[in-house]
Amino acid sequence: MRSTPLDQPVRPRRGLSPLNSTLFDVNQSDVTGTVNMANPAAVADAICSFMASRHEGFDEDIVRQGFIDLEDIFWGRYPGLLPCDTPYHDLRHSMSTALAMARMVDGYEAVHGSDGHALGADLATLGVLLALFHDVGFIRRLSEAGINGACLIREHEQRSVDFTRVYLAAGPLAPYAEYAELIHATNFAKATTATLAGLSPELIELGKMLGTSDLVSQIAGRYYLERCHHFLFQEFVAAGADRTVGPGGETVILYASPEDLLRKTPGFYDHLVKRRLDENFSCAYRYIAPHFGGDDPYVRAMQRNLDFLRSMIARDDFSGLHRKPVPLMPVPAK
Repeated sequence: MRSTPLDQPVRPRRGLSPLNSTLFDVNQSDVTGTVNMANPAAVADAICSFMASRHEGFDEDIVRQGFIDLEDIFWGRYPGLLPCDTPYHDLRHSMSTALAMARMVDGYEAVHGSDGHALGADLATLGVLLALFHDVGFIRRLSEAGINGACLIREHEQRSVDFTRVYLAAGPLAPYAEYAELIHATNFAKATTATLAGLSPELIELGKMLGTSDLVSQIAGRYYLERCHHFLFQEFVAAGADRTVGPGGETVILYASPEDLLRKTPGFYDHLVKRRLDENFSCAYRYIAPHFGGDDPYVRAMQRNLDFLRSMIARDDFSGLHRKPVPLMPVPAK
């Protein structure tokens, strides 16, 4: 009998709950309008359907159990952990990253399936699990009830690595547990070259796709701008990431308001995100199109969001953000 990552007895298996599935409409869906991102079971179904078609011997139970465990983690049902309290880094974000990762991996396999560089079922499954658990470091332990999860922003990647390494070691992918370090591909504060040093070409590509999926899934999201305005700024303030200390010890405000955060987002994309996607990750997003038969709904959605944001900034009018995003977490965002 395997143990859980916190060395607790294995919990009885159960199915995924539908959560907010009754709310499904186009705005609850992924960028294609086909997957209900408020329903973990629907996301797991979508991923397993094309992974099973691509890989002979694919074990969908590993992915489905990952979704079950992730839901328990975010809902406070996992041994030793408290419920999610970060409305931007919520369950939907983790599932969106996993879905983008699975699609990118599938596109990679479509391109490299016959040239000796295919990932195979195990590494493809590993990639999905790393995407699922890449932000569990924001989830507080029982001893951390007095803090907000957003305060873990500077250490959440390593916490995610530590959790995922133990999680993998306790299951069918135990031989790959050391590669939980690939989660640092999502870490802006750590050089990608250091994260990927010494790995095989296939694992390097897996890490680049993981870092890419974390970024494109956010920026392409239907509520990306609203989530930045309502939730990300809130998390930055809670973590003290809205300010820094100047050379003379003075406090320097980085983001004075939600609107100020949005005004600075195009610059963040142009000077940091785009360089990261194109250079650090070698345009790994190019593997999205083969999955969709040549189309790339993620790039189109990213451009649409950024164009709309730039138009609001030019008019100095953010009234277009009239939709109210709902975080996928057990308690309402305050």
